[in-house]
Amino acid sequence: MTRTTRALLGLATALGTVATTVAVSTSTANAATCDPSRVAPAGSLIGDLWRSNGGETSVYGCPVTKEYGYADKRGSYQEFRNGKIVWSPGLGNGALVRAYYAGGKAVFRWSGLGRDWDFFQVRWSTTAGGQTTQVKVGRLTPWSGVYSVRPACYWSKEDGENICVTTNGHGGYVKASFIVQGCDRGTFGSDCGPWSIPTSVKVPL
Repeated sequence: MTRTTRALLGLATALGTVATTVAVSTSTANAATCDPSRVAPAGSLIGDLWRSNGGETSVYGCPVTKEYGYADKRGSYQEFRNGKIVWSPGLGNGALVRAYYAGGKAVFRWSGLGRDWDFFQVRWSTTAGGQTTQVKVGRLTPWSGVYSVRPACYWSKEDGENICVTTNGHGGYVKASFIVQGCDRGTFGSDCGPWSIPTSVKVPL
């Protein structure tokens, strides 16, 4: 092997080492994007759900607050970059309701209800429309369900059409809020359980 060949081989090895180091450093930086002081510990229903959905790579993203309890009721909540998760034990000890932004929609999910239900009632409202809409939602399982909506649009009873809010490219968002209850079909009507603790998400316009 000539001196020139050895020199070129050494240069290539050095460059490869630098590239590997940069790649590892970049990967490490990307893996440490969430503030560990805000991550709910193991055993937290909210934290365990977040981790089981992929943690920082989940639809919720990194937590932007710690998990907080409510001052006036049993339950807790945590805000994330793309949404919010709420522990709502009035629906069942393991009940979690959550809302997040994905694909231009506000997605509302619930699971872990303490008993099975035939269907669910969802109420939602936005800061765009200022009115509450109630919809009947079929179950994914007896204990869970999902509902999604484009909250920048709302139904106008006066005009009989969908009104969509826009900022003409100047940014902004609307806040969509949700609650859910489970219901059973009865002979003379529906027998429904309590409403969940509200949860909400900001959706860009």
